[in-house]
Amino acid sequence: MDSRLEEFEKKLYKPGETEEKKQESYEVYKEEAVGKKWGGWEEGGRPFGQVRRGRGLAIVLLFFFASLAVVGGYYVYTAERPFDQKSVQGDISGPARISSGDEVAFTVTYRNNASVALRDAKIFFTWPEGAVLPDGTPAKEMKADVGMIVPKQEKSVTFKGRMYGAKDQEKEITVSFQYTPETVAAVFEDKRKIIVAIVATPLAITTNAPAQAVSDKEIKIEVEYQNQSDAKFENMELRATYPAGFHVAASDPEPSSDGVWKLGTIEGRKGGKIMITGSFSGAQGETKSLYFEMGVKGANNEFLQYASADSVVSLATSALFVFQTINDSRDYAANPGTSLRYRVRYKNTTNIQIPNAVILARIDESLVDVKTLVVQWGSFDGRTNSIVWNSVGVPELAVLDPKEEGEVSFSVNLKASFLPKNFSDKNFVVTSTARITAAASPESLAGLPLDSEDTLSVKVHTQFSFNETAYYADGLIQNSGPLPIRVGERTTFAISWQLSNTINDVDTIEVTAVVPPNVEWTGVVYPQDANIKYDQNNGVITWKPGKVFAGAGFLTPPKRVDFQVAFVPALVHVGQTVNLVSAANLKATDTFTGLAMERQVPQVDSNLLNSLKRDEGRVIQ
Repeated sequence: MDSRLEEFEKKLYKPGETEEKKQESYEVYKEEAVGKKWGGWEEGGRPFGQVRRGRGLAIVLLFFFASLAVVGGYYVYTAERPFDQKSVQGDISGPARISSGDEVAFTVTYRNNASVALRDAKIFFTWPEGAVLPDGTPAKEMKADVGMIVPKQEKSVTFKGRMYGAKDQEKEITVSFQYTPETVAAVFEDKRKIIVAIVATPLAITTNAPAQAVSDKEIKIEVEYQNQSDAKFENMELRATYPAGFHVAASDPEPSSDGVWKLGTIEGRKGGKIMITGSFSGAQGETKSLYFEMGVKGANNEFLQYASADSVVSLATSALFVFQTINDSRDYAANPGTSLRYRVRYKNTTNIQIPNAVILARIDESLVDVKTLVVQWGSFDGRTNSIVWNSVGVPELAVLDPKEEGEVSFSVNLKASFLPKNFSDKNFVVTSTARITAAASPESLAGLPLDSEDTLSVKVHTQFSFNETAYYADGLIQNSGPLPIRVGERTTFAISWQLSNTINDVDTIEVTAVVPPNVEWTGVVYPQDANIKYDQNNGVITWKPGKVFAGAGFLTPPKRVDFQVAFVPALVHVGQTVNLVSAANLKATDTFTGLAMERQVPQVDSNLLNSLKRDEGRVIQ
């Protein structure tokens, strides 16, 4: 540093001064340098005002010109030296590698190493495309007014937001710092850029498709997408790329255009699935690849991929092929006690006869009632716990002609109920395996696999109960008023709703009921923090208890809410019972099987579901 500048700073600032104090010292110095008001001091015991006019004027002029010389010297000193932009140093700190959707913070710092102040300093921070602010609004260019930066002072501004992009994509952030040196009229600018790499994305796609398929036979392909972060992703699309020879028969939901689903906003920790039904056409042994990708459209309408997945299906590479359905479906979920009707289709995929074919099927015995097993044309082998079909029951299996196909079947009931014994008793799946083989392979088929196997799963729905009780006494809420109900007097009653659940978590639960206009909602609720609301405009009660976990009512207490209503009867009600709350309706979703459930409990009148003694629920005068 110039020695004259160092000497100037020693005079201007005190040792150990903070940045704020330096700025104050600098302003005080400038004010003092421009001019001071003199007066009130004495010389030789006489007030200054009493000094002879000529001598006093000389002293004032002497001080004025001395101050003017100091200030003028300072400005001449600084004006003669051109401003050096290198004396303004900037820095941007923040992450260089992030996951798409992460909330990030970048701190921009500028230090003034010049001998003059920087006025009207501003920082312009420009986010990359697709970024949003913490409140969810689009992030573009942000401006921060820094104000004045005195010599040796630094100031920082932090910018926060979320950045989105595809994996391995690089995002550019630009920063512009504008300022005017105190001794120059021009505006100076310092521009900087940083690159942030998107190294991961919290979005995931999984596919579930059979490893093998028979040409021109329909199969089901499940595509599931998931947002594994807390950030929401907007304007999302899912696109499918099908191989040659694939024919789409149906999709649930239907795409908005050919192979494109507009998913919209995927909230944090949420997802969904798409079910595609279709068939492949092709040669035996040919492989077919399905490709799925999820992302958004960019500024130039190009597709920015956030996640992808593929699935490879081969066309009947074995000589024998087997394929099973449950209740005419490949994607099936069942209630406890349901009869499962299995159809096992088989085929000789070659142009050669295959003798002595055998079909075997096995099912998870722990979840079915074996006593209900019915096998058509086959038998149950207790040694291997398998169902066996051979030429004894199915003569066609003695010799399978080229391209010959057929079908065998059996049925069995799921167990009537599944009561959890511990917290691991949840999300039950009944798995069945069908296999076809032959005693020997013809010589002409040497090298070609003979056997074929197919596995199929059935998800079991939970048993979800919605129960209701009503009471006057001996409950969680204390009631008051006369029983039997008396004309002109107020009596309160309590209603309780309880939810029990067996083997799967249940979510998106909503219970609604209506309180008649002549019945009062008192606002007394247990527990006090229960998410139950009453709309006084229409009398609707709405209860949203949140997720009810598997085992509620069996391994843990049931989910419950109690609330109170009151009634003041009139003469017109004498001898009658009075309706207090309408029938309550529940809607919910089994999170494992996706089943949408509805339940209902009856209306409650002043008999309190027959829990009172005879005629206590009737109005008397």
